Amino acid sequence: MPRGPTTEQRAKALWHLIKDEIGHVEFRDERIALTAALHVDITNREPSIDKRLTFARDRGDFGTRPTGQPHGYDTLRQWWGAGVRLLAHAVDERLDYLRHHPADWSQYVTESRQPTYRQPSRGAQPVFAELFVTTVFMKGRFVHRRITERLITAQEDDVGYYTARALPEMEDASISVPVRALWGCRAELQPSRPGEPILTRLYFPAPLRRGQQHYFSSEAVAGDVDTERRAINVEVDHFGIAPGRRANAVPTSGLTIRIKFDSDELPESVRWYADVTERERYERPKPGDDRWIVVSSLGEAEHTFDEACQPLANYGLSIQWRNP
Repeated sequence: MPRGPTTEQRAKALWHLIKDEIGHVEFRDERIALTAALHVDITNREPSIDKRLTFARDRGDFGTRPTGQPHGYDTLRQWWGAGVRLLAHAVDERLDYLRHHPADWSQYVTESRQPTYRQPSRGAQPVFAELFVTTVFMKGRFVHRRITERLITAQEDDVGYYTARALPEMEDASISVPVRALWGCRAELQPSRPGEPILTRLYFPAPLRRGQQHYFSSEAVAGDVDTERRAINVEVDHFGIAPGRRANAVPTSGLTIRIKFDSDELPESVRWYADVTERERYERPKPGDDRWIVVSSLGEAEHTFDEACQPLANYGLSIQWRNP
């Protein structure tokens, strides 16, 4: 391979290639075995290949046999062995291709930096968001519907639910609407006192163990609330959100916020903000600043946050409406 600045960067490039080929393995069980055994899934912290395979089995990565029983260890080893042979062949073919097309190494020679997250609050929800996509549908100048999709990783054992709230941009926190479950969860409204926001617990089918992932989605539909919205905000009240990534214009990780505007009420401008104060949230950037977002001909605006989203911070899209 081409010589990079350091041996470490060259090694990382080769590791990126191997991980990429694991993702292309055709057979699901062999692919899961490779992901677990080769420590691609960094939440699986077991020290040996054997223990990583059984850990992945015990948390349900491989599913179960038709009888409902977990797969035996010999089966896991067979998938691992078959996966190694498939991976070796794929890597050999890719390396042979790169020998003749050395410029294509550039897709693997990227500096892999693990983001550093600040300490969450004492009462933070014990989950980390791998993917967080919230889509807002406007009606006039107020939010009519908000759908949020989440892929989370539990940060401790026995994580049974995620607490959500839908809070309009008003001084009275009690004027909010309950959240409804859409997929992968069950909604249960929590008791609240006057002046407090309405909270909803989104219960998972079963409590999560530390390192276990779960995808679920929810929505909130406004009733008679007609407050003009000046921002669509996401408060990170958990352990953080992964850096944003997209593939073929589709968010694959991190935080993405989307707004579908009413065709009869388009904004003057939209811009994104990250980890700023309340005052900074509404400051207009200078012309040419990359924080400006183009509203499409369909009345859509979206932004994927490239950097990791920190605990105890707010991220969102700020809206400037046209004069009445």
